[in-house]
Parts: sequence; C-alpha cells; structure tokens
Amino acid sequence: MHRSWAQYWINLFKEGTDELMKLYSPQFLFEDVNFGLRIENDKNALRQFFDNFQNTDESVSYNKFDVFDYVGDDRLGHFQWTWETKHASDFLGVPAAGKVTKTRGMTTMGWNSDGLIILERSIWDAVAVYGQLGAVPPVEH
Repeated sequence: MHRSWAQYWINLFKEGTDELMKLYSPQFLFEDVNFGLRIENDKNALRQFFDNFQNTDESVSYNKFDVFDYVGDDRLGHFQWTWETKHASDFLGVPAAGKVTKTRGMTTMGWNSDGLIILERSIWDAVAVYGQLGAVPPVEH
C-alpha cells in the first residue's frame, strides 16, 4: 500500500462507511488506543464507531483528515495524519460543542494477501485536543 491509499482510506471515515467496510477482512483487529477501544471480527461494531466521523451538516460538525507520511509495503504500513474536527457536542467529557480542534495521530495497518485490512491500530495526541478545549494548559509544539 502507499500514501495515496492511506489518504483514500482515511477520507472514507467522513464520506461513507459502506465503502470503508469493504476494505476490512472478516477477520480483523481494530484498536484505538486513546479511546481504549478494541474490536475484533465485528464489522457492525466497527461501522458504529466510524459512523461518529461522518460529515453531515458541516455548519454543526465536520472531520478533516490528511495523511502526511507513510512507510511500509503491501503487508504492513505505518502512517501519520492530522485530524481537524468541529465538535457537535462534548468530547471525552469536556465541553466542546462548536469548537474546532486539530491534532496528529499515527496508524499501523496490516493487510492479508487479498489486500484486506486485518490490523488497524491508531493513537493520537489527546493532550493537544484537551489543551485546545481548555481542559489542560495548551501544549506548544
């Protein structure tokens, strides 16, 4: 896989979970380290999680993703991305409605011999988000 594939994949978060689900093998492991979320072989649960990123009314909320680095091959890859979001409601217990935050994250992904995702593990900078929401002192990068 490559950077343009990773950008295609991450754009599907906001554009449509039907197409996104086609990219996953029936046997997969998904982990979002920050949310403490682990989903194994359950595409319905994965779809429910990804539905949170759908852009509907951008005046209320939106999600923008950009992949800016990629290393790997057709079996295992690692990429870095930015995520900008306008929050529709509280975020992880912090008042956030109407606020825009931006952070960086990383995803490690593995594919089977058919090119379907069998591993996805992501982690992102939650401290930056909390700082932008005023829950902790802002961190300067």
